Amino acid sequence: MIEFVSGISVVCFTASYLVALACEASRLVFRSGVRGAAMIAFGAAGLVAHTIFLVWRAANEPAVPLSSAFDWYLLAAWVLASGYLWLTISNPKTPVGLFMLPVVLGLIGAAQLSSRDPFPQSPATQIWGAIHGSFNLAASVAVTIGAIAGIMWLIQAGRLARKQAPTQGFRMPSLEKLALTTGRTLAIAAWTAAAGFISGLVLNAVNRRHGLLETVPWTDPVVLRMGALVAWLVIAAVVSRSMARQPDAARTTAWLSIVSFAVLTLSILWGVFGVTRHGVPPVAPLPTAPSEAAP
Repeated sequence: MIEFVSGISVVCFTASYLVALACEASRLVFRSGVRGAAMIAFGAAGLVAHTIFLVWRAANEPAVPLSSAFDWYLLAAWVLASGYLWLTISNPKTPVGLFMLPVVLGLIGAAQLSSRDPFPQSPATQIWGAIHGSFNLAASVAVTIGAIAGIMWLIQAGRLARKQAPTQGFRMPSLEKLALTTGRTLAIAAWTAAAGFISGLVLNAVNRRHGLLETVPWTDPVVLRMGALVAWLVIAAVVSRSMARQPDAARTTAWLSIVSFAVLTLSILWGVFGVTRHGVPPVAPLPTAPSEAAP
């Protein structure tokens, strides 16, 4: 059993998600009576393998569980994959997998490009690190869900404007429900991202005080990208709220949610490929050579 669990890799659940995505895409080509069961089966298999992989890493890593960038991206992917499976079971005719599974696979790809080394920890940074990571995770998930709802809103609104009948087995939620989702997730994303940024500043101060990490300057890519993301999300949430009574408020909020996801994607790419001192342990000074005159 131990060998089976330890043998589960990222490839296992990635392949399951890819098959589930292929089943979702086949909705556009042909009808099938067994496709729904296949989507749920492969989605569930991927989620089970994904869960076992995370639990195995949490139990066997010597540092604080799931404290690396690699684990953070996989955890975000797990949250979205869980949401996909729940929505697929509860709303089998809604093609949510076409929108959620590519994001799940993208996060897994980002994890593969990220470091697996855990950040240096102390009792104080464990607490603030958990707060910081939790808020950032909540903001990322909220942005993703809002963008998916926004895309669905635009598709549904366009179909109704053209007076097109819904595709068989391809039903979208109502415009009212989608608009409510985009508005709420945009507000949640703004305030959780702001809380994550502030807690990150506190975490940086704690790390500096304990000498665990190098000082992260204000010009560091992590600080710049998170600051830009928070600024955009707050502006988008304020604009959406101020236009709540306007006739075109739902469309504006949908586009704001989509742009927010684009900003989040650029932020993640910047974090993956950019050079940063975030999470870098302090460099010990080189030992000085003994003096030749010393006895």
